[in-house]
Amino acid sequence: MTDSWPMALRTALRRGQLVVAEVPASRPDRRAWIAIYPLQTPAAAATTDQRFNLFHREFEASYIDNGWCVGPGDGMTDVQTAHAQDEVKLNQVLSAWGIDPSQLTYAHRTDYPV
Repeated sequence: MTDSWPMALRTALRRGQLVVAEVPASRPDRRAWIAIYPLQTPAAAATTDQRFNLFHREFEASYIDNGWCVGPGDGMTDVQTAHAQDEVKLNQVLSAWGIDPSQLTYAHRTDYPV
């Protein structure tokens, strides 16, 4: 990963933790995030050779406010998805989506519902 990655988040991803960044939504009644789901494998746990699923998701704000979001069909729409085979590709996808790693945070520190 590049030097712009906060060390704690880099470590969290390598340990298999979800990280997210809230981004502008397409409408005022929606909320949106970029989510990075690490795909933890036994081989990846010992190295930096890890894969990632990335999602740009939008949610109906009222569903989040009421705790109704649990997955597709519950006010959630996948705007974009991507798969990164390694950390280099992860950086490329984030850059293409206009996300700087400094925008990322732990999912539990946000309202990210999934």
